[in-house]
Amino acid sequence: MAMVWMFPGQSSRYAGMIEKLVSLHDANRVLLGRASELLNRDVGACYASSRSEEEMFASNRDVQIGVFLANQMFLQILEAAGLKADYSLGLSLGEWNHLVHIGAVSFDQALLAVEQRGLAYDAGPRGSMASVYPASVEDLEPILERSRAFGVVEAVNLNSPRQQVISGETAALDEAVRLIEEELFLQPVIIERQVPMHASIFRPAGEQFRAHLTKMRFQKPALPYLPNRLGRIQESPTQEDFVELLSSHVYSPVLWRHSIDFLVERHPNAVFVEVGPRGVLHNLLDRRWHRDIRKFKMDSAQDTEAHQQETIAALRQLAEETV
Repeated sequence: MAMVWMFPGQSSRYAGMIEKLVSLHDANRVLLGRASELLNRDVGACYASSRSEEEMFASNRDVQIGVFLANQMFLQILEAAGLKADYSLGLSLGEWNHLVHIGAVSFDQALLAVEQRGLAYDAGPRGSMASVYPASVEDLEPILERSRAFGVVEAVNLNSPRQQVISGETAALDEAVRLIEEELFLQPVIIERQVPMHASIFRPAGEQFRAHLTKMRFQKPALPYLPNRLGRIQESPTQEDFVELLSSHVYSPVLWRHSIDFLVERHPNAVFVEVGPRGVLHNLLDRRWHRDIRKFKMDSAQDTEAHQQETIAALRQLAEETV
């Protein structure tokens, strides 16, 4: 049996998540303090419950830092319980938690990179994004093609056989949403009105971020590297591989479905655990995709501490059964 950690992207956020995680585990308070030292500002104050969600996440920089930190805090809780994974992967922003987990970069390096990534996003071209469910890429492509009369719009997050995210220039995306509603009888959900992540028009943000990546020093990972750009393991990644994959990642599709299918084919009995806020990745793994998959999530809207204790107990039992 293979254990797999899944780190979510920046849409997996909510007010109060950082304070909740700090209250659940003392090491998370230390991590938050370290983040403040590295970023030279009071990061805890940024995500304090006294602020509204709009204030906490006013910039893309603060969105990315907040979700990256939350993912790391969930990971610390699992590791403190003695649980380890054979593989990990991250959706979009979550790939930076994946890089830390596999040992390609340190937490310090990753946090500083995530800040630069967020700044590049804030300075990048404007646009919009929408989530579409239930629809395949094949269902959407004819509509996207017609909508391109209004500008660039593309399928950019191929998340599951039935869940996709489209991104691009706002006029073109709005036209695509209108056609999807009228012709496919679906209700796309607008998830972003500022940043056209992973669309080809977002290349300037990727090029700005590349300038920071070239200054970093990536290490040989101790565990497999499974980048969003490829949807499969990159064998023996080099410094140049990391820079290219992580910069082009900004303006290229996220092959999440391909990544999950790759791991399931390799390890049919794998256990997938969402290590981050909410449960988006956990919920994507529905029975119409991988019917018998074993999946868990670390977050809960109710009693999170009790939920985590139950999840950790179940994961320990599975780990012991395979020893």
